[in-house]
Amino acid sequence: MEERLDARFLKKLGSFRLDVALTLGEEIGVIFGPSGAGKSQTLRVLAGLSKPDEGYIKLNGRTLVDASKKISLPPKERRIGLVFQELSLFPHLTALENVAYGLKCSDRLEVAMEWLHMMRLDELSDRYPHQLSGGQRQRVALARALAPGPDLLLLDEPFNALDGPVRRALRRELKGLFNETKTPIIYVTHDIEDVCSMADRVFFIRDGELVTSIPVQSLWDPSVQGSTWHSLGWGTLIHGVIEERNGLYWIVWDGGRLALRPPVRVEGDVTAFVAPHHVKLLYPDLPVDPELEDNVVEGVVAERVVLGGTTRLFVRACNLQWQVEFMNGSYATMELSEGQRVRMAVKPGCIYILRSVTNPCTIDPCTETQFERERKVPFSARRERRNGI
Repeated sequence: MEERLDARFLKKLGSFRLDVALTLGEEIGVIFGPSGAGKSQTLRVLAGLSKPDEGYIKLNGRTLVDASKKISLPPKERRIGLVFQELSLFPHLTALENVAYGLKCSDRLEVAMEWLHMMRLDELSDRYPHQLSGGQRQRVALARALAPGPDLLLLDEPFNALDGPVRRALRRELKGLFNETKTPIIYVTHDIEDVCSMADRVFFIRDGELVTSIPVQSLWDPSVQGSTWHSLGWGTLIHGVIEERNGLYWIVWDGGRLALRPPVRVEGDVTAFVAPHHVKLLYPDLPVDPELEDNVVEGVVAERVVLGGTTRLFVRACNLQWQVEFMNGSYATMELSEGQRVRMAVKPGCIYILRSVTNPCTIDPCTETQFERERKVPFSARRERRNGI
């Protein structure tokens, strides 16, 4: 596959060093790693919002950055689209005006309306951001980023604030947009489900360093799991065996067991992954949600670490060291000091079986959205017309 992006750079931020080396073709690359690892900073450097101290960035053969030659193109000249989690839509502009904002062509409003039509938002073109739902605002932000025809699209956890069904629908729609536009995408996330559903290639980042890059199919190769997943030092890995008991599926290991969400299409020895933010602490005086009853574990807080606005606990339980991550201020009434006993639980649907080629992720089945059924206008005609402006 022909390289579209070639980036190798070093950025120093106080004691933090961001050391990035990545290449990307006509594909979707997902940067996966814990909070504070440098995911968003990587996008900021690529987009031109932050200058690297060393290195270079090349996109489609154009040099965007070469620190040795003091070359650094401003963001507006890089032809890179960027969507943050906060979206940054202009509150005083309508959906149509937001999409048209970055267009320079003479019929910019008409082109913007074509993109809103593609997003099935043409009937909402005169609404302001506060009059749109979260999913609709995300579609406006995507349309605004893609309308100028960028050479690269950067997405910084854009769907993180949305609930499950909307988030899954938007991921599928985004993948559909990629298949039509062929615009390479770098998508930042700390959610393994995003990796499963979006990635062609996965970049693992830890402590400011991209530690490895592999095709997503290789992610579920048992020979890769040890070095790749352990290199993150993030999340809980469980090595066990799949068992079926009374119609329920479990992962069982020396020290405990957890219920899995059916269907489970693997047998025998497996490795499972649980992200820190999917482990929920349980208040001792409140009843347990029925969905969590089979997956309650009890342990002892071994360490408590505050990382900016996030707290991470390391909890010893069931012969494992669990990681639990939550926003500061959550569980404010609970005693969570080191040595304190706690109860916690994981939803069956948040336990991801890694060792499987045919079904590497446990993701909710979902039906085609109205957006996907109705999107009929061929993209090629729009792109040809825009390129001729």
